Order: sequence, then C-alpha cells, then structure tokens
Amino acid sequence: MTPNSAPGNPSSRLLRGPWVFQIPLVFGCFLVVFLYLWLRIQPAGEYYSQGVVFFLNGGFFHRFLTYPGGLTDYGAAFLAQLNSSSWLGALVFTGLGALLFLVARRLCRGMTGCDGPLICLAPILVLLAWRGRYDGQVLTATLALLLALGAAGLCATLARRPPWVRWPAWWAVGCLLFYLAGLWPLWLCLCFLGWLGAIRGSTWPNVAGAFLPALLLPVAALGWPLPGKALTPWGTGAPLLWGGLAFLVCPLGFFLLAWFSRRSAVSQGRGPCPENRPLAPAAAGKPNPPAHRAVARPRLAKSPSARPPPVRWWRGAGSRQFLTLGGLLAVWALVWGLLDADRKTLAEIEYRAALKQYEPLLAAAARLKVLPPSVEIRAQWALYHTGRLSQDLFTVSSRGRGNLLPGLELGIEACLPQSQTLLELGQVNEAEHLAQEALELLGDRPDALRLLADVNVLKDRPKAAAVFLRVCSEVPFRGAAAAARLAELERNPRLTGDPEMDLARSRLTTTDLPHDALPGEVMLRQSLDSNPKNQMAFEYLLAHYLLIGDFKRLARHAGQLQDFSYLAVPRHIEEALLLGQKLQGLEFELRGLKIRADTIQRFDRFRNAIDGMAGQGADALSALAPEFGDTFWLYYYSRLAHRPDASN
Repeated sequence: MTPNSAPGNPSSRLLRGPWVFQIPLVFGCFLVVFLYLWLRIQPAGEYYSQGVVFFLNGGFFHRFLTYPGGLTDYGAAFLAQLNSSSWLGALVFTGLGALLFLVARRLCRGMTGCDGPLICLAPILVLLAWRGRYDGQVLTATLALLLALGAAGLCATLARRPPWVRWPAWWAVGCLLFYLAGLWPLWLCLCFLGWLGAIRGSTWPNVAGAFLPALLLPVAALGWPLPGKALTPWGTGAPLLWGGLAFLVCPLGFFLLAWFSRRSAVSQGRGPCPENRPLAPAAAGKPNPPAHRAVARPRLAKSPSARPPPVRWWRGAGSRQFLTLGGLLAVWALVWGLLDADRKTLAEIEYRAALKQYEPLLAAAARLKVLPPSVEIRAQWALYHTGRLSQDLFTVSSRGRGNLLPGLELGIEACLPQSQTLLELGQVNEAEHLAQEALELLGDRPDALRLLADVNVLKDRPKAAAVFLRVCSEVPFRGAAAAARLAELERNPRLTGDPEMDLARSRLTTTDLPHDALPGEVMLRQSLDSNPKNQMAFEYLLAHYLLIGDFKRLARHAGQLQDFSYLAVPRHIEEALLLGQKLQGLEFELRGLKIRADTIQRFDRFRNAIDGMAGQGADALSALAPEFGDTFWLYYYSRLAHRPDASN
C-alpha cells in the first residue's frame, strides 16, 4: 500500500468522501443555471420589458435611504441594469446563487451536522423558478435572502462567546440587517439564532436575548412605511408567495434533515456526537474529570448472539446519492415546466422593439393567441416597417375595436408604443402627450426619456431635449449613447442629417386639430393632408378602414396605391374590395392594378363556406379559422357577429 492510499491519509479520505459526488453535482447544477438563464429566460428581455429605473447620481441614491430594505432595493436596481446583456445578467445571478449555496451549506453543517446539497441548492432553484414567471422583484429577494443567511452565519460564530459579548453583537447585526434588507431577512436570521441557541443547550433567557431586536423594531421604525412595505416587500399575490417560499425552504429543509438524521442515528444505535454528549453527573461528591483528559472505560465483551441493527437500503451512500440526483432532476423538471411562455414572449417583443428588429418581433407575436394592446400596437408598427401592414394585418390577433391608435383608452402600458408610432407619423404633440403620461406613471424609463428628447428636437427646443438626454446619460450601459447624442445636439441643434429625424420632420403636421380624445381617422387624414407623400399615414389610414369595415372609403383610397409606388394590390385590400362588391355592390377603380386570380379563387371558397353556415351563429365561424383565419373576410364576419351595428 502506498502512502497516499493509506487509510489515515487526508487525501485518501477526501477521495472517498461525499464531496467526490457533491462537487460535480453542484458545479453541474450552476452551469445549468447559467445556461438556463442565458438561453431560455434571456435577461435582456426582462431588462427592456420591466424597465427597472437606475441612475448614477446622489439624488437617486438618497431615495433608498428613507426606509428599511431600501439599500437592498438599490443594489437590486443596479444589478438589474446588468441584464441589458443576457449572458452578463445570467452570470451575475449565477454568482449570487453560488454565494447563497455556500452560506446555506455552512449554516446547514452548523445546524444539523450534515451535508444537504439539495436543500442548500433549493433557494436558488426556487428563485430561478420565480424568475421564470417574469413578475416580482427576484433580485431584491435574492439579495435579501443572501444577507439574512450571511448575518445568521456571522452570529453563529459568536455563539460560544459570553452573553455580554454575544448579545450586543447579535443586536447590532439584527438592527443593521433590518435597515439594509427589511423585516423578512431579520425574521429568518432570528429563526436561525433561536435554533442555534436551542441546540447549544442554552437556557431560555439566553435564547430570548437574541430576539431583542425584534422587540425594539416598533421603536426603531417610527416614521418608516410599516407595515405595508415591510410585510409585502415584493408586492402581493404570487410574488409574495414565491418570496415566502424562497425564505422558508432553508429552515424547513434544515429541520427535516436534522430530524431524519437523528432518527437514523437512533435506529442504528448511535448516540449523539461526543462533543455534544452531556457530562455524567458527579457521583459521591467527586467532580467530573476534565474534558481534555482521556477516561479509561472497561470494554464489554460482545455477545455472540448480538447482531447489528439492519441497515435500510436508503441509508447507504450510493442510495443517498441516487436519491439526491433524482430529486435534483425532478426539481429541474418542475423549474422548466413553470416557465411562463407567454410572458417570455411578451418580454422578447419589448426587447425586439427596443432594438427595432421587426421580423423577430413579428415572429414572436405570432406565437401568442391573444395580443395585449401594447403588443398589438408594436406588431402593427413592425408590419408597417416590413411593408406588410395591409398584407398581414390579420395574421396577428386583433382587438376588433376599429382603432389603431386608442390613446389612453387601453391603459398606460399602451402609451409608449403609440408615442413611437405617432412620432413617426408626424403627430409630435400627441407623441409628447402620451410619452409624458408614461413617464409620470411608469417612472423615468430610458426609452421614454430618449423619445421625449427626440420630440423636443423636432419642436426646435434643443435645451429641453438636452435635459432629457442628460438624465438618460446617467443610466448604466445606456448612458454612453445618450452622451454621444447630447454632444451631437450641441453641435447640431436640429440633428439634421439623421435619417430618422429628417423623415419625422418631413411628416410634421401643419394644421391644428382641436380634440378631447385621440381621433384616429381624422388625425391620419391630417397627417396625409400635411404631406401627401406620407406613406405611413396612408397605410395606417387603409388599415383603419379595414378594421372598421368601411368599404366605400377604402375603395376611394385604394385608387391611390400607384401614387405610393405599389406594384400590386395588398392582399387585405383585395379581400375587402371583393367582399364589399359582394355585400354592397361596391365599385372601385385600381388604375391599372388588378386583383390576383388566386385571391378570387380563395374568396369563392370562403363565400361557399360562409353561405353554408347561414343561421348557425358566431360559434360556427371558428371552423373556418384553419383556412381563413388570417383573412379580412373572417375578421369582418366575426366582428359583425359580435357587433351587429358595425356592418356599415
């Protein structure tokens, strides 16, 4: 036998120990966490959809000093900026998870005397599953949980100190933890401190002394927003349930592990660990021997009939490793299945819209059965930029409200998408109004700041535009582009030469339009009258007539297709003209353009199918969706079935 393989060699014991299994397991788990975040959750989509606000200035920092847990919120807001790059955001979250695992493992060994890799991995897996729901403040909860476990581990190192040292240190750590992270982390830390005192055999006053910070909280929290912010730090509903689960999984897991370990030790005839075994009471006035002196004990002869207790199959090292691996795979399957695919798609659409990637945006929108108003507005905007607005308008789901630009009717989330569209249409005043509404209710989001800067440039207010650009330049990872635009604005106050700004300036309206709401048709006609070559206004006007089913006005403007260099009639225009001809005897002139033969053949099939469904009601129309679901014909009949007054 070589020296390195001797039974007493530490390296030999390490190779035979559980970490031979745990090290690859843990490293493999965190590698999967990184890849899952980077490639499946895609933090860049979260960054652009959630729009977490963060600025590198003192005024923004001071907002977080006025309430408990504010500094944790500040740190989470900064870390959220790293999500602008998917791989970087995934790396940061994986690093936080690794720290969480190491701290949880140290506590697990101190509280239970055992290694529980699956239990120590459970918090990061819960947080990962929560992040796959695309709601709540996962980074805030992650930092708060890390601070709570770290504070508990720090206090555990002082457990053997005298009370006059231990108690003030614990109170200081508790109060600091409450200010840094809030009430939930303090409760978790106190739970571990009480447990630690119990397993050390402390008396109840020593255990109760650890909870003094909780008794002082009402005094310390005067003037702070309690209990609302403290009791629901991540919001109500599902985020609060996810956060509570992340905080409870460690103490519950440690308790179960300690309980099963004790039962296993008792069933196998093993007593408590020697260092935790209580000393025997002194007999006949004789003191106990010193702890450091070895006490000779007589050896008892083993009975020939005595047999060791049977060893259950699940107590073997191989069985435990198999169960740990199986449990981890089961949890991963659950995490994978809990991903909210629809919310992921919505986040991807926001990401593609921010980068103006129109084709990927439309591909993502096609995966949704029903589009929220904000996403539908972005999809229509992307269809225009790909030249498909009158070609594939009904490929994506439609509200059927007959209004491309609903204003504030559909909520604040639809304001920013409309503002971008209105700016490009030349309706700069309406774009400014909706962007200001979004800025007030959603916060100082960089996309709103940049859009308002462009609005002020178009309105010849470079100083006002510079104010928005200066604020935007303080956003991490996006400030460089804003600073470069600010420098360009100082040299060129009108930003002439910028293709997007020049195009928007050529489309600016030249007349006034008094109104209370946002009149879609009148506003589009105003843009077209101000600039008869405004192709965006022309295409949006045609789409508006399609949505409201106005055949006569559509036919009147369809004769202008050649004025905008159309080489063929768009598909939905053909469909509407054929249906209007059948229903109302519509007459139209396309000035050299013709309706394609395949569209006429498809319309004949649809007409035969719809005539065969006479009197069957609106539910029968769903049978036509596989073949005609992307047509104006089915949209029109569905809208007519639900709104009989819309037949025009």
